[in-house]
Amino acid sequence: MPTGDPPLAPAGDAVVREHEDRLRVDLPRDFLAVAQHRQGAAPHPAKVTLPDGSATAVARLLHFGEGFGNIVTRGFPLEGVLDKGVIPFAEDVGGDVFCFSFREDYDRPPVVFWTVDHGAVRLADDFTAFVAMLHD
Repeated sequence: MPTGDPPLAPAGDAVVREHEDRLRVDLPRDFLAVAQHRQGAAPHPAKVTLPDGSATAVARLLHFGEGFGNIVTRGFPLEGVLDKGVIPFAEDVGGDVFCFSFREDYDRPPVVFWTVDHGAVRLADDFTAFVAMLHD
């Protein structure tokens, strides 16, 4: 997942574990292989075609650092509307979120796209399949 924007400094294992503890999940290893080292970065290519034929783009991965876009705090405003076990990991260009649905499979959570208008729409079986969907 090459990036167009410079990422934050890599996140150490202890910081990642602290965030996982706060989220009460073990984030997928294929996700961490990218996000821990390229945290906060925008992917290239970034476009995603949604199941209804419309498209959006990944604006950036959420990160393990301080401030806006943190993987733990990004979900706080959505706690009342996201189903339990649905954890955002990236934002699209409109501020909607790509999430892991730990409700469906804790060990290998599928990726869903969540919007205020449509709720969660399943996109991919896992993070690796999601990355394979990205195109120009």
